[in-house]
Amino acid sequence: MNTQNTPAETTVVDAGIFRNVVGHFASGVTVITTVVDGVLYGTTASAVSSLSMEPPMMLACLNRSSSTHDRVVSAGYFGINILADDQSDLAFHFGRKGEDKFASVPHTISPEGIPLIDGALATIVCKVDETATGGTHTVFLGLATSAEAHNRQPLAYYRGSMGKLEPVKELSAYTATRNWVLLRKSPLGSDLDIEAIAEATRSEAAHVGNALVKLESEHLVFRTPSGVFQPSPITAELTDSAYDSRAIIESGIIASHLDKLTDEVIAELRRITVELGRLRDESEAVLDDFLALNVAYHDALVGVAGSSQLTDAFRRLGIGTVWRQALTREEWSRNLDHTHVAALTEALASGDATAAQDALTAHTAFGKSLAREVVLRHGGSV
Repeated sequence: MNTQNTPAETTVVDAGIFRNVVGHFASGVTVITTVVDGVLYGTTASAVSSLSMEPPMMLACLNRSSSTHDRVVSAGYFGINILADDQSDLAFHFGRKGEDKFASVPHTISPEGIPLIDGALATIVCKVDETATGGTHTVFLGLATSAEAHNRQPLAYYRGSMGKLEPVKELSAYTATRNWVLLRKSPLGSDLDIEAIAEATRSEAAHVGNALVKLESEHLVFRTPSGVFQPSPITAELTDSAYDSRAIIESGIIASHLDKLTDEVIAELRRITVELGRLRDESEAVLDDFLALNVAYHDALVGVAGSSQLTDAFRRLGIGTVWRQALTREEWSRNLDHTHVAALTEALASGDATAAQDALTAHTAFGKSLAREVVLRHGGSV
């Protein structure tokens, strides 16, 4: 017999965790475009898919806070531009607000009057047929009126990274292998079995092997005299270096991109900050949830730069394994203070670069001190 939860029994997954999980769904990257009174509009969107063949229909989801959303409603038509693998800069370009996005972007006007981006992998023009509301988004069901594809390669999006399809697969294998090593799924002193890791993470063995070579350069694994990889112990010196390097990246973003922090990004940083505090106060909260939110916070800040390479470099410096391995359930919420994160959020919201840099410096010093203390408490390595 089928059973369903009543509304009173329904629980909702944390937004940060949900974002991380749905990021495992590989997709293409699109720009939704339209025109109203001769003015061109466009926004980056990933929630786009085909809906039916008979009649030919597409589905596109747009946040109602987007200016393009309201223009699609007004125009009754929209274009779907599926980006090619050399157009990642356009994904970031159209993801920003408050500028004439087409001024520097070569484009062609379709017979329906919709701007279509030159060089795209494929373009589809749709007439809005139906709409539905889901959370913060409107779901546009569009009847395809014209479509064209070109002999190019797709821009792939997977787990927060954009790039060519094969490199994205390699990045996924690297991330999975790094997590395997840092979560000590193979304990210190044991060999890292490439085939076993590949099978467990659903990666290609060759990509796992390449990931281990990269991790060796990052001092997270080492090669034994027999040529087999083993996990490296994490020392206080390594945690100091990781925190300092992360601080350099975020400090540079604050100095160079503070003006690119949109209201939407600030709202997300505030939401995460509040949630971090709630988790620390809840006796049943788990460390993994706290760490996932912390990753989401820094991803949102670093992502303002619009550079997938910078985001990737920042993520490689994460050392969450120290907390997972060394802090008990009873003590993590007492130790992982988010006070400096709250101060950083408010400084960013007010556009105060000096206060933001000060909060970042305090946050880094706190993290380094706690990491060093925890590592030393465990004999000098984790």
